[in-house]
Amino acid sequence: MSLKPQPIAGDVYWVGVNDDAKELFESLWPLPFGISYNAYAVVGRDTVALIDTVDKRYTYEYIGRIREVIEDFDRVRYIVVNHLEPDHHGATPDILKVMPKAKLVTSVMGSRILSSVYRVPSDRIFIVKDGDRIDLGGKTLRFIYTPWLHWPETMVTYLEEDRVLFSCDVFGSYGSLQDGIFDDEVDMNFYIDEARRYFSNIVIKYTRNVLEALEKLKGIEMRIIAPSHGPIYRSNPNRIVELYKRWAQSASERDRVLIIYGSMYGRGESIVEYIAEKLNREGLKISLHDVSTSHPSYILSDLVEACMAVFVYPSYDAGIFPYMEDVMRLLQLKQVGRGRFAAVVNTYAWGSTAKQAVELLTKAGFKVVEPVVETKAVPDEEGLKKIEALINSVVDVLKTGTAQPQ
Repeated sequence: MSLKPQPIAGDVYWVGVNDDAKELFESLWPLPFGISYNAYAVVGRDTVALIDTVDKRYTYEYIGRIREVIEDFDRVRYIVVNHLEPDHHGATPDILKVMPKAKLVTSVMGSRILSSVYRVPSDRIFIVKDGDRIDLGGKTLRFIYTPWLHWPETMVTYLEEDRVLFSCDVFGSYGSLQDGIFDDEVDMNFYIDEARRYFSNIVIKYTRNVLEALEKLKGIEMRIIAPSHGPIYRSNPNRIVELYKRWAQSASERDRVLIIYGSMYGRGESIVEYIAEKLNREGLKISLHDVSTSHPSYILSDLVEACMAVFVYPSYDAGIFPYMEDVMRLLQLKQVGRGRFAAVVNTYAWGSTAKQAVELLTKAGFKVVEPVVETKAVPDEEGLKKIEALINSVVDVLKTGTAQPQ
């Protein structure tokens, strides 16, 4: 669905596009419902600033959007580069050709890495530092440096007169904008779920930086939050701010357990069912993910809400079951385990790999609960006792926050 430019405040317009063709964001994360590339035009008395552009494939559609808002492209003097990734600025080199008086506004770090992403002449670059302002004539843009959200050059832009925060990837979500662009026009239950998945896929490694940025923004009145993906928050901008704070603080639900498992021949599923049933009886909320069929994007998203992850998997070729190892290494890359617990059940025929799993999960930031269970593919009485002891430890951790002594 193609939306026309939409006013979001006085002389401030959404001029973005929907991408319903792309199947994988960053060639990694599924986009079953597409994604929006939100871009904005701020029209002052004297000059015009564009806040980010769009993916290169949508260059002409974006130019058409701008043309509906601004007839004279010579009025465009600034193109704000909050973040350099091509989903935000793939179109920008071509936009500079049709807007010859425009300069790219970027952070100091952005100016250093700009040439590695795009070929832009140095005389078209305008560097701003943290707190710098640009007056467009009745519209003042203030630039706030927010490094590592999620690249080192990232910043957000604040429109002072209208109290609009152009937050780039922060507060964004998957899902194209079909029924409207504002939070009071769309199904926010859907977009909050997709915002959590976006956070877990893209931002979660940088939770410390998220909290630093939120602290930096605390004193700023934000009537509207306008991210680069997903809906614009005008009716309740604080909702997404509080969710980001909770997700970044790993303030997950104490009664939620994620069971991540792999099973070559289905026998491991009986162990998973046994653990899930026991935990259910304790009143815990259980979510299950089979690593052979669940995309890691959704595993990460569910893990954001869980305090405990239980990993059940078989050994394979003297190593960890491959799909399980892939997930564990991704968790290590994203550092998802910080503030969370993990439990391990490794089934094997002739060689345990539990030690390797514990090492990966510890590197991912998890606190591993004892006992670590190593058992034959069909657990004997001793194996079942270990599983029972682990279940007791999991319950104890979730109720008290501390591991049960063994």
